[in-house]
Amino acid sequence: MINCGSLELRDGTEIPVCRFCLEGIGNKRQCQEHYKGLLTKPEGYYQCPFGLTTRTFRFAAELWAITGIIAFPRFDTPDERRMAKEHAELRVARKTIEAALSFFSELERLRADLIQDGTKVLPQAFHELRKLNGAVLQHAEREMRENHESSGLLSIKSAAELMRNNFDILEALSNIEGMRALPSDSTINLYDLAYKVKKVYQERAAVREMSITVSGVRAIVRGSQKSFPIVPAVLIENAIKYGTPGSNIQAEVSVQEGAAYLRVRNETDLYVDPARCFDRGARYAPAVEGGGFGLYLAREIVSAHRGAIDCVPHNHFVEFAVRLPLEKVVI
Repeated sequence: MINCGSLELRDGTEIPVCRFCLEGIGNKRQCQEHYKGLLTKPEGYYQCPFGLTTRTFRFAAELWAITGIIAFPRFDTPDERRMAKEHAELRVARKTIEAALSFFSELERLRADLIQDGTKVLPQAFHELRKLNGAVLQHAEREMRENHESSGLLSIKSAAELMRNNFDILEALSNIEGMRALPSDSTINLYDLAYKVKKVYQERAAVREMSITVSGVRAIVRGSQKSFPIVPAVLIENAIKYGTPGSNIQAEVSVQEGAAYLRVRNETDLYVDPARCFDRGARYAPAVEGGGFGLYLAREIVSAHRGAIDCVPHNHFVEFAVRLPLEKVVI
């Protein structure tokens, strides 16, 4: 078994690790690139550059792989047939691998349940504030349905939605380990999520005479509906707070080489340090007071989803690019 992120090889309990892999992981570039490439791909069966089978799976917020085996049904390639002759002891049925992985799935579920139970132990005052905000949002929505929309009710509804997002951020910050361990048991439509966040924040953007546009494709990724929505909320909120008044914020969803991308780009005259802006306690722009946790939290959530987030400043613009393993694209 191997940790795809750190290339930490461990012997299996039933199948001894292949000597070829044991020697190759540390010094063969093809092996390094193989496991690094798996970090951005969906869980499943893959063939290594030398013909052996790799089955990736997620456990404890990291990507692991059962590797150095010859799994049946085979890929049926020349390299695999050669390896099967040289290492007959490594043959194993895929159904046997899946049976073993069901044990990890159950452990992951139990672990997530325990951590989720821990997150419920929040101060009563915080719980009451969330309930109060929920009541405000509910009343505003009911009044808008019964008495038609008004600018005042729309402002109240938007403020309550912003507060709800902030409560999610505070809850995630109060239990980072719990957030990392949330199971990726849902599908997320990046375009629809970005558009939903736009609707929540567009009134706040209008106060600064800014606009938000969402474009691209409906890319589907696997993740947690509880934690991942925080990511576009943080990026768009920062773009409003630190962007140039009167400018446009662009959120774009695209697909490239098996990965889904969410890019948020905005105009700004403030200096953003691309190396330190994701550090805990480091502000988006050092010249502005406040903040220091949003981008840190976004990075942790993206990492827990087997993705990466980068900051790319260019002239008077800054772009935050989130890369995630792609499930599919829907029309």
